[in-house]
Amino acid sequence: MTVNRRTFLAGLAGVASSTATFAQNELKFPTQNIKVIVPYPAGGPYDGIARVVGQFLTEKYGWQLTVENRAGASGITGILAAKQSPPDGHTVVVTTSSTHGSAPALNKDLRYDPFKDLDPIILLAEAPMALLVRKEMPVKSVAELIDLLRKNPGKYNYASGGYASQHHLAMSMMFLQAELPQNVAAHVPFQGLAPAVNALVAGDVQFMFTTTGAAAAFIESGALRPLAVSSLQRSPRLPKLPTMAESGFPGFQIVPWCGLAAPAGTPMAILDIWNRSVNEALRDKVTQQRITNQDYDVRGGTAAAYTEFFTNDIRQYIRLAQTAGLTAN
Repeated sequence: MTVNRRTFLAGLAGVASSTATFAQNELKFPTQNIKVIVPYPAGGPYDGIARVVGQFLTEKYGWQLTVENRAGASGITGILAAKQSPPDGHTVVVTTSSTHGSAPALNKDLRYDPFKDLDPIILLAEAPMALLVRKEMPVKSVAELIDLLRKNPGKYNYASGGYASQHHLAMSMMFLQAELPQNVAAHVPFQGLAPAVNALVAGDVQFMFTTTGAAAAFIESGALRPLAVSSLQRSPRLPKLPTMAESGFPGFQIVPWCGLAAPAGTPMAILDIWNRSVNEALRDKVTQQRITNQDYDVRGGTAAAYTEFFTNDIRQYIRLAQTAGLTAN
């Protein structure tokens, strides 16, 4: 996939010297209530992060925002609703590592184009995952785990929060880069991360990738042993833990993340207002702490940087799907 000229230029609009407040006054934006579509149920981290950022924009600028949860089809329902909305900046949508990462690579019947149907605004946050093993497992590094699996194919099981979830895909990527067959260990998918972690603690499975917050108490107690994190940078929650890249997997980065986008055709000046205003929200210490409490790390930046980020995400998932034979299920 390629990034079109309009998408790229949307990011460059962020270098203008006017402040967000000045730009809002000049364009008289917003002129009506803003709808933020979250393509997942209320109560999850993507919903929570959207509400935290929205609260800042209301308190700082007086924007009137309504969060609309349009769950269904792993986020596709909400993305389609945003795609069909007027491109005037008064409707935006939370995009994710599924809608703008794995789904475009795995789902051949996707009814939207992540590049053409939505204009990128910003990368909001990401959640590095930790590779965990039960304390009884005789391994203390990724290399030792790989060696154990290679010598004992089919003996061990791993959990995930669901087929084609980031937890599952991270494991598939690890097997691929380690030149292990995808069935070297049995995949046990669960409907959600909490039951998957519980299965790991109970001993029903022996290892998995999971966000750090979901397993923090078990890591602290010693019930689960972390081996590495799935992001390119070390996690501030587990600063002594090496990355997968540091553990012999160059370029390894599979993380849950969320961003913000608008219907295609939204004026670039309005996209710039959104980018500047949300960047200001993400620099706010209270907002940062509230996002950290969701087990996510704050990001931010330009629309162009966000486009590059999810473009690379899609590309790596395409390679994984083609090599490992993964499809949407």
